Amino acid sequence: MRAPGGSLAVGSPQQVIDKLLAEHALFGHQRTLLQLSVGSMPHADLMRAIELFGTEVAPVVRREVAKRTTAPGA
Repeated sequence: MRAPGGSLAVGSPQQVIDKLLAEHALFGHQRTLLQLSVGSMPHADLMRAIELFGTEVAPVVRREVAKRTTAPGA
């Protein structure tokens, strides 16, 4: 499920970006719901994952999706 075509968004920020953008190309969705496992990983790691998503993943995904949806013929 961690493979590029799998359902889990795990790995480096770039791997998560690639997966979310690939899913957007397939489905054209405007929202993604993510769930982080609370309790199975140390709190500091959980907070770091949230920080990376907010600072590195989400801005890139938003920018790329905006490009796709505002491009001529999109």
